[in-house]
Amino acid sequence: MSSSLDRLRALLGEPVTWGWARPGPWTASERYLGVELPSDYKAFLDLYGPGSIDGYLSLTRPLEADAAELDRLWSLDAWRRARLDAPDLYPYPFHPDPGGLISWGSDESGNEYYFLALEPDPDEWRIVVGSESNDWFETAGTFSDFLVRCFDRTDRPPFLPRSWPTPDARYHSDV
Repeated sequence: MSSSLDRLRALLGEPVTWGWARPGPWTASERYLGVELPSDYKAFLDLYGPGSIDGYLSLTRPLEADAAELDRLWSLDAWRRARLDAPDLYPYPFHPDPGGLISWGSDESGNEYYFLALEPDPDEWRIVVGSESNDWFETAGTFSDFLVRCFDRTDRPPFLPRSWPTPDARYHSDV
């Protein structure tokens, strides 16, 4: 039986330009966050690089891991402050608060994608998606499991466009 990452690769096709691991920026990111990140998330971005699925869901990864890039990628201070002002709109804490959300993507509809960092093992973290209108969706499974379910149209946020992802979706690298 193939893994969700293998299935995702079959759905998206092989990467056009990236295809190489850069462990140093991941190590710097994990040091900055104080937690390890899910292995299939790192493996996917090591294979495909920063870019988007079908021009809709944007994913980024550390490239240089300098202080400015780490802040841009991982700091959720603005969200933490917003939650203090309107806790009823934000039912989840944001990292580095205990069990806080860690951002991993965003889409053209204004939805934000997160890992819910509750479990000690990052490979057991849940996926949370927040919509621009403050609807929230939470599901179990890995990063790759979630993306495969988006293709299968099962257990995915109801506020995602029905047309995404298209059956012939491809990954478009930014590098």
